Amino acid sequence: MDALSFLYQALTTLLVAAVFTVVIKRLLPAVGWIRAYLVSLLTLIALIPVSVWAGTALGIFTDEGALAVAPGIALVTGAIILLWIFAVALLALVVVELIVPTGTFGGPIEGIVESRLGIRRLRRYLQLGWIVMRSGLGRALRYGPESSEFVTALIRMINSAGVTFVKFGQLLSTRSDLLPAPLITALSSLQTSAAPASSEDIRETLLNEWDAEPDAIFGHFDPDPFAAASVAQVHRATLKDGRRVVVKVQRPGAAEQVQVDCDILLRFARTAQKRFEWADRLGLLALIGGLVDSLNQELDYDIEARNTTAIARSLKWHPLITAPTIIPELSTKRVLVMTELQGAPVPSAVASTETAQRDELASELFSATAESILIHGVFHADLHPGNIMLLQDETIGLLDFGAIGVIDAETRQLLASLLLAIFTDDNVNAVASILMAFDVDPDIDRSALQRDLGRVLTVLGHRQEADATIFSDVFAVLREYGISIPGDVAGAFRTLASLDITLQTLRPGYGLFQAAQEALPHLVTTLSSPELLANIAATSALTSAIAARRLPARAERLTTQLERGELTLRARSFAASSDPEWFGSVVDDILSGAFACIAIVMALVFLLVPSTVHITTVLTLHHLIAGVLGFIGITLALRLIIRLFARRAG
Repeated sequence: MDALSFLYQALTTLLVAAVFTVVIKRLLPAVGWIRAYLVSLLTLIALIPVSVWAGTALGIFTDEGALAVAPGIALVTGAIILLWIFAVALLALVVVELIVPTGTFGGPIEGIVESRLGIRRLRRYLQLGWIVMRSGLGRALRYGPESSEFVTALIRMINSAGVTFVKFGQLLSTRSDLLPAPLITALSSLQTSAAPASSEDIRETLLNEWDAEPDAIFGHFDPDPFAAASVAQVHRATLKDGRRVVVKVQRPGAAEQVQVDCDILLRFARTAQKRFEWADRLGLLALIGGLVDSLNQELDYDIEARNTTAIARSLKWHPLITAPTIIPELSTKRVLVMTELQGAPVPSAVASTETAQRDELASELFSATAESILIHGVFHADLHPGNIMLLQDETIGLLDFGAIGVIDAETRQLLASLLLAIFTDDNVNAVASILMAFDVDPDIDRSALQRDLGRVLTVLGHRQEADATIFSDVFAVLREYGISIPGDVAGAFRTLASLDITLQTLRPGYGLFQAAQEALPHLVTTLSSPELLANIAATSALTSAIAARRLPARAERLTTQLERGELTLRARSFAASSDPEWFGSVVDDILSGAFACIAIVMALVFLLVPSTVHITTVLTLHHLIAGVLGFIGITLALRLIIRLFARRAG
């Protein structure tokens, strides 16, 4: 074969493969273009020699390759052979789709990115596998979070696994509504301090974010951080106008490491939820998914900047509680610049403050926090003692707004009622608030829930101290009755509980219970004030008035149609908008299956019934008809298989 003939055959093969691909996409729209073309091309390359052999065996060509029949007959026979090559390509594609569906690995670009991520993930899997084995967590997983062996092994594993897992552990410690108290206590002890990144890496990060050196932005920038945590570190600086600021810089490589670890955690959660009863009961995949979302938000400093501004606005009525001011022109997704709050942690600075001032600060801190939750609906969701400072002017400063909670108006009212009921040992109203605020099975035994919760509230009222697990017994009762608490509401409980240590430090003997009993009645009164209720009533009345104004016209239209005998009732055949499409798809599949069966049966009949019309010594007219009908039947059957599998997957 000369070069010109080879080129002609190659171009013809590529063109026929393209035609096959277009037809396949019409039959199977869900299949990817590249996959369809590659399978078509490989099938053609493999079967062209076979088709030449079949043509010779059927008497279309002589042994020397010359045409043995009329050109028209050769053309028809060749077309039928080509159709069967197409059918084989379609069959191969169906097999590939059943084994590895389209979209499993993404496109070429996604494949390159995924392969790089996969290499990093493999290295991390090997590393974490060794850590899990050495910590004993693999063996302890079968026991679940209620087991002390599980708690010990998990903490040991987290402390060895790096910054992402420590951060996840801290986030898990906030879910006392789902996890048992011993595990919450252990997770709460995790620390995220880390060795600082090199000053050169930090300088490069700032240069990439600002397109300028730190010295060109600041009058002074301290390259040594005064705080370094798992994913960020904080530096002091002075602006050109003399204002003192702090610069929070995301650690180089932190986002990439978090991405790999989050992917591994989600994969583990899927597997664990299938294998372990406790993981399925907790809804581990949804829990880890929520934590992944929270961590990804904390990595975006644009979100933290908005959070800080929102909390600062909610504190404007509390002059003793302040938040930093964001410098927006210098803040990016990886760098956050804000005014410096000059002070010290409450325990180290409280001794120099007058008793009366400390008492006022404690009351103001709880009031501002409870008000941000119940009145404004936007609150600091990570208010542990490390994020509360006693400033030089003897006011309170709040730090780190990477995580905030947001609660809608109706839930805030119900939450206020629930909190007041908890702190005043009122199980009747507590249960009433729970039934209205949360997703509750309508068949729940309300009396039993009321009794069990009442016993817990009675014991709770006699506790001498409070900590991060103060509400754990309440959550345990709710879990027992299958009542789940939304994440932001659980965050509100956690935020209040985390205040107790700071309140006791500022004002010994003044804990969460006393603060709540003092402040909550006023807040509940505010939520049910005549002005607020009047506004709600006015809004409802306005909506009702608009609806009522339209009633006479509608009634007139109905009576007129009734009087004229023109009133008709129209019922929808399908309830959902997608029902017609679904019904059409089912009818399509039924008809495809029926026609496929008919075509295959007819093909078999033509093959078995002798024909008097011979095209060659081997080939008859019935053979050609059977070839066409068989192709139609096989093609319809393969199309139906793919559609059925796609529907089941959907």
